[in-house]
Amino acid sequence: MEKEKLTQDELEKKVEELSRKLEYIELKNTKHSTLGPNMWILIPVAAIVMWGLTNIFN
Repeated sequence: MEKEKLTQDELEKKVEELSRKLEYIELKNTKHSTLGPNMWILIPVAAIVMWGLTNIFN
């Protein structure tokens, strides 16, 4: 197999395309991870509040 020789413009286009794909992947990863850590904080806080309320009303 013969390697293609790319011109400077073609290389720049490929780099731009790869950087766009990388930005998209990073954006997608940050969207999914924003709920995760908050959920792990919310669940124990809600449990503590519910426990406190049950102790008050008993």
